[in-house]
Amino acid sequence: MTATSEVRFGADGPATVRSYVRLTASTYICCCTYPDAAPILTIQDGPADITITNPGQGEVTEDDVRFGRALADAVTRYAAELEKLAATNRPAAAGDGEPGGRAA
Repeated sequence: MTATSEVRFGADGPATVRSYVRLTASTYICCCTYPDAAPILTIQDGPADITITNPGQGEVTEDDVRFGRALADAVTRYAAELEKLAATNRPAAAGDGEPGGRAA
């Protein structure tokens, strides 16, 4: 299983819901667009089913655009960090003996 969901109940506050999705080949990610309504972003894996859209019914506001841009910026940073870490985890070319593939 690549996803977990949990509900936490606090003594003095409302319940919180948390979903953790570990992206794998079985993760489904889709953005559905419509000519006269807000787009819907869906991430599904195992028991986790996350749907992101705006609260309006067809009407898109400047706040919706601002939140969409904030989401896109966070995802862009996430992907860039993954790329950076993946590059540092790549093994050196076979037989190099030097980091970065350069011989002395």
